[in-house]
Formats: sequence, structure tokens, C-alpha cells
Amino acid sequence: MEMMPQSVFKLNRILSFFLLTLLAACQNQVDKDPSKWAWLIAPEDKMLVRLAIEEVDQRRGFSGTRNEDWPDDHGMLFIFEEDGMRGFWMPDTHFDLDLFYLDSSFKIIDIERKVPHFVGRYPESRVPRARVVWARHVLEMKAISKVGAKLKVGDQLRLESPKIPPQIK
Repeated sequence: MEMMPQSVFKLNRILSFFLLTLLAACQNQVDKDPSKWAWLIAPEDKMLVRLAIEEVDQRRGFSGTRNEDWPDDHGMLFIFEEDGMRGFWMPDTHFDLDLFYLDSSFKIIDIERKVPHFVGRYPESRVPRARVVWARHVLEMKAISKVGAKLKVGDQLRLESPKIPPQIK
């Protein structure tokens, strides 16, 4: 068995540490791709929302997003092609959330406020879960959002984006 020179070993450790740090940093970055963002117009406000259309984005949700990395009045809008039972759980979240369940026309049909955050994923039995609601889309916002606090059941929202996702048409 050939021994690795000490300098190569140290370089490998430094490179591995750098790569892991870079991957961790990228995971918590707010996505800057403009096609994944839209304006959601509410009766009294306009909020910027991150569109979670792809399954990978929907599975990730706010997991790993730190409080200081997400503005209080931004949201994440989960877009689905069909109505269905929408249930969410909060693994590795760093802030409490309000969930707004929407119909196909973006009318708020139900709200669950202050779903607790949970840093980590285990034990799974302790990870908070929102109740399951029949809806088309779901908007998540920080529970401390002043914009979210004004939203109520019956409010009609409107999505405004340069590129409306085909799942909405």
C-alpha cells in the first residue's frame, strides 16, 4: 500500500472542506433565477413570491433557509396542476410559517397560521406538520409577515409575472 504524501493529504482535506462549505452555502442561497419569481397581488399589497413548480423545489420548500436569508414579506408559492390534498411538514425550517391554501383562481380558501419551525429533521415524529387541506396551490409566508397578517379567507390574489408558468393557464 502506497502512502499519500503529507502535503497531498492536507491539500485534499482543505479542498474537501472548501467544497462542503460551498455546497452548504449554495443550498441556503435564495434562488436568483428571475423565471422562478413572480409578483402576487393581494387586495392591499403586492408581494414577491418564489415559485415552487418543480418537484425538487416543492420538496425543499423553506428547508435550510435561514431567517436572515429570507425577507419577511416575501413568500413561496407552490404551484400544482390539479386540485388535491395538500399537506406540508416543516423539517429544517428556521422560522414559523403561515400557510394560505388557494383554489385554481388564487382565491384564499383556508389559512393555517403560525405553523412552528423545526431546525433539523429528526426525530421525524417531532417535526411539525400543517393540517391537510383540499386546494390547488399553497402560499407560505413567514408568520411575522405584515403582508401575510392582512390576508384572509376569501381574498382574491392575482399572479403577475413576465412568464406565467404553464401549470397555471
